[in-house]
Amino acid sequence: MSDSYQTRDDNVDAGGETSDVDANPAADIAPPRLAHLVLNGAFLERHDTTQVQSYVDAVVAVSADSDRDEDDIEADLRERMDAAGIALPDESYRNLARQLHDSAGVAVSTDDGRMLHGDPSLSIANHDPDVRGTDDPEDPDRPFYS
Repeated sequence: MSDSYQTRDDNVDAGGETSDVDANPAADIAPPRLAHLVLNGAFLERHDTTQVQSYVDAVVAVSADSDRDEDDIEADLRERMDAAGIALPDESYRNLARQLHDSAGVAVSTDDGRMLHGDPSLSIANHDPDVRGTDDPEDPDRPFYS
């Protein structure tokens, strides 16, 4: 066997741990990602228009400084949501902080496809495929494989 092959042990340091970059060599060159948040109908029903806009404003403001620690992002989100009268479950704050951490921006839409903030090209209408399937194996429009 050639010495040019890398084994799993080559990625392990003396302490037996692998680094994130070793575990995923593309991690250090991954392009920035956009955090796209989708608000469901139940959330929209529980909050008035002003609260929904305050939620969007809070998320956008926090995302502008997303290179902070996730705990700092979570605390900032809690503070801004509290000020707007919006109470979220603890897990929601953690998930939001995780999504916003190191993001390249944020888009917020509703589950019915309305864009509340961000690039309108991200709306469902632009990504909902116009292909409709069928369960009928004899249908001439059914793909060869499915």
